[in-house]
Amino acid sequence: MEYKENVLKERETSDKKQKLYIAISLNLLIVILQIVFGLYSNSVSLITDAVHNFQDVLSLVVALIAIYVISKKPTLEMTYGFLKAEVMAAFVNNLVLLFTLIFILYESVVRLLNPEEVKSLYVIIFGLLAFVINLFSALILKTHHHHDEHHHHEDLNIKAAYLHLLSDAVLSLAVVVGGVFIYLFSVYWVDPTLSLIFVFYILREVLKALKENYHILMEGVPEKIDLKSLIEEIEKKFPDILEIHDIHVWSVSSNDAYLSAHIVVKELKSFDCLLEELEKFFYEKGISHITIQPESIDKKCKVSH
Repeated sequence: MEYKENVLKERETSDKKQKLYIAISLNLLIVILQIVFGLYSNSVSLITDAVHNFQDVLSLVVALIAIYVISKKPTLEMTYGFLKAEVMAAFVNNLVLLFTLIFILYESVVRLLNPEEVKSLYVIIFGLLAFVINLFSALILKTHHHHDEHHHHEDLNIKAAYLHLLSDAVLSLAVVVGGVFIYLFSVYWVDPTLSLIFVFYILREVLKALKENYHILMEGVPEKIDLKSLIEEIEKKFPDILEIHDIHVWSVSSNDAYLSAHIVVKELKSFDCLLEELEKFFYEKGISHITIQPESIDKKCKVSH
């Protein structure tokens, strides 16, 4: 039975990898086409849409990295495994995007002050193509959630990429509408205006993602956990714990929260039962791995960590 389950999991993971490879290839193609024809048609909004579609590619690559790194086992040199590779890749990618967006912001303002002719037909064609590809990519990534932890992590990343693709399909459709307006009425200021709107929308996403990535890389307490409330709840729920100190909660990936703490207990001999209860308690709080150091009243740790 175990062998059959492992085979099924392997097939499911392989299927997800294939879907991601297809989505990455399609979106990379549209990015290249939009940049080339955005430059040719003199459309800054088409280039901005290309940058946003490139952000899709990066989010898909991060989802793919997550599938690979989750399955990699820790080693004696890399005791956490390679879970942080996902966050590191996302941080670098978002940082590059930030500088790209600043440059596009500058170009958009220049174009808005000095409107230039735009070959709107190319804007319509490649905006529509981006819309179709984003929508298709989103549909092939739509998957059911699994209850086991390994696949749950994969699905969270894929779901994020799926939602990202859907939102980008809407932006690409806006590019098409803008291209139609330019084609019908020759209102060239529409192109840089759309670009500015897109830039501010993408900037908000990028800055939020950078903040989250930085927080994880700096091993900050996960946002979903209120440490003060957590300590108070432990003190109320577990009367055998007289004191809790040197508590640390951090993330090694977007979905893996770890905890270490020293606890002063009434009786050390009852620690095994207490530990079992604590594991269940922390797991319900989204903390997947804990390290607890038990101490007696007479043997409290005096070293500050």
